[in-house]
Amino acid sequence: MKTGSKALLTGTGLVAAFALFFGFNILVNNGLRDARVDLTEARLYTLSDGTRNVLKGIPEPVTLRFFFSDKLAGNAPQLKQYGNRVRELLERYASLAGGKIRLEVIDPEPFTEAEDRAVQAGLQGVQLPSGQLYFGLVGTNALDQQQTIAFFQSDKEQFLEYDVTKLVYALSNPTKPTVGILGALPLEYGPGGMMAAMRNQAQPYLILEQIKQFFQVKMLDASKPEEINDKISTLILAHPKDLSPQVQYAIDQYVLKGGRLIVFADPYSETMAAMPNPMTGQPMPGGDQSSLLPDLFKAWGVEVEAGKFVADLALAQRVQTGRSGPAAVVDYVPWLAIPGERLNHDDIVTSELTQINAASMGSIRKLDGATTTVTPLITSSNQAMLMETKDLDGDPNPQALAEKFKPTGETYVLAARISGQVKSAFPNGAPPAQKKEDEKNDGAKPAEAAKPTAPHVTDSAKPINVLLVADADLLDDRFWVRSQQMMGQNMYVPIAANADLLINAIDNMSGSGDLIGLRSRGRSQRPFEVIDNMRRHAEQQFLARQKALEQKLETTQKQLADLQSKAQDQSNALLSAEQEAAMTTFRDDLLSTRRELRGVQRELNRDIESLQLLVKFINIGLMPLLAALVAVGLAIAWRQRRIRRALEG
Repeated sequence: MKTGSKALLTGTGLVAAFALFFGFNILVNNGLRDARVDLTEARLYTLSDGTRNVLKGIPEPVTLRFFFSDKLAGNAPQLKQYGNRVRELLERYASLAGGKIRLEVIDPEPFTEAEDRAVQAGLQGVQLPSGQLYFGLVGTNALDQQQTIAFFQSDKEQFLEYDVTKLVYALSNPTKPTVGILGALPLEYGPGGMMAAMRNQAQPYLILEQIKQFFQVKMLDASKPEEINDKISTLILAHPKDLSPQVQYAIDQYVLKGGRLIVFADPYSETMAAMPNPMTGQPMPGGDQSSLLPDLFKAWGVEVEAGKFVADLALAQRVQTGRSGPAAVVDYVPWLAIPGERLNHDDIVTSELTQINAASMGSIRKLDGATTTVTPLITSSNQAMLMETKDLDGDPNPQALAEKFKPTGETYVLAARISGQVKSAFPNGAPPAQKKEDEKNDGAKPAEAAKPTAPHVTDSAKPINVLLVADADLLDDRFWVRSQQMMGQNMYVPIAANADLLINAIDNMSGSGDLIGLRSRGRSQRPFEVIDNMRRHAEQQFLARQKALEQKLETTQKQLADLQSKAQDQSNALLSAEQEAAMTTFRDDLLSTRRELRGVQRELNRDIESLQLLVKFINIGLMPLLAALVAVGLAIAWRQRRIRRALEG
């Protein structure tokens, strides 16, 4: 009876265990579907608060169609893995959107209607031997407006969340943002300024035309500070020279209330220095060509040193000069060609840019005790120094500037993002209103304080968003675009990414505060840094030996040439013997060097393979083995405890 009962209990226990197992799986799949633990170092699978806020604020349903050629990607493991990563992220978006995101996952197999839909939506395909592979996203809203990501590039994985959130935000807020532009740089008239416009010869700067393609643009009047208001999504100051206290106060209040600001301030504007005199038509060199806003900058925790520009020998553009003697090409240290290596690749504004051309840029420095965070976007090399802007007056001599150049070894910040809590630059409220000329002549009453249209704000309601570039000349056509004739038409070819910098900045700053707050994330593909370092070290040895081999080859060839030059005076037999001896020596050296090279390569491969085997053993063999040992140990302990209880009973 005991034996039968034990068997019955054992059978019942197995059935109960299976029932518990399946019940637990059903509970997890339904009740705990969204529960997850993110143990990755960069929190890759944890959505930021900004994204969550954007998803909560979707007013109307949005449809996301994820096109991924899953079957074709089977032969590309890394691409398939990244495709799964994007799909899981989109599923997470749909889960957190409270039913406001409808997700469709589509595999556009070759020669199907799904592929036609991908092509019609403007997605980019990659040609594979077995067909066209698609890997993109198409989003539509209730107004049938469309936003797309043509192809998810794995090298942009750190901005994956930003790109998807930006797409969702654009569909949820379809109105085109309004950009307000204020400053002395005549973007709407061109190099000739207002006088050119009066002669019907205005040629607006190309960078303004670029902005108008993506945003609504409003040119602001410096005499009307009331135009700076919350109707403007992003305010651009393009060389803000001689702004009145009233306008600066309007800017101060705009920023404190959450307005987004992009400033192109300049310690010395070469564009304005070259602007023609309205009377003579000739340039007006000299004078104060700066456009710094020291009071506002101080309130934001930064400083751009007046009267100084950053000269950089490593980034200097090459210019032609012929001041003393024949024409020569020299490095012109005020003009910088800033490569991608000097741009912040962790910020969406500068991450994909290749080169920025600028002239006489200023240096941005964070003030001691500042409450803001200053994130560099563009920096100089360490072969740089600060030089006096007065050296640029008139017609500066590139060679003379090069002779004065003495690098400090310091790296200077040329553009930065400023964020954080700040106080008003006008602690006493609005500045007094300016007197008009007729009031001055008529002896009117002293000016009273300007009546603000809204209550004075003393502290920022939330962290400010200011992007500061210490140069306005980079907006000038001559620094980033070249004109060329093609079939009788003027074609403009960009030679630098200056326009992309501004468009990216507006695009980023015009979004919600949650979108601006998103930062780059890590990559799911983690490199084997130790193995990569070993490979690089061995490759350096390999290249060094290869260079030595080439030098031996050059030496032998020179010896052979010398022997051939003696052939006219000496016996051919003797020379042939010398040549043969030289060739034999060369072949021996060549074979010996090749053997050494192969030895280095073998050592490289041996060390790398040993380390890879160790890593594979730890991940594939050791961890399961440890888990099995723990399980066996627990089973033994449980069995011993049962035996002990049985004996005690």
